[in-house]
Amino acid sequence: MIIFKTVTSRNFLSCGNVPVTVNLNQYHTTAVSSRNGEGKSSILIDALVFGIFGRAFRSINKNQLINSINKKHCEVIVEFDIDNVEYKVVRGIKPTKFEIYQNGNLINQD
Repeated sequence: MIIFKTVTSRNFLSCGNVPVTVNLNQYHTTAVSSRNGEGKSSILIDALVFGIFGRAFRSINKNQLINSINKKHCEVIVEFDIDNVEYKVVRGIKPTKFEIYQNGNLINQD
């Protein structure tokens, strides 16, 4: 079973240069609320899907995921556990980045 721990975004869609982290397993249930258009779907759904699969949940191309003000250093970090093994996926655009860590060790990308 996958247990998602955190999702962190920086320069991703509506998120600025300061990283935004949402803890997904701190409580039994996590609720996120704010007004329409303030980035709830961006930080949770789009960032999580991009971190794991390398694409957005919505029908937009990868370059549209980059914050339109900063236009670089887009990065998403997803941390999760599978059967008590810790994983961290780091994915970025401008510059392109893709790293997977298992129990803190970088997995060979080949």
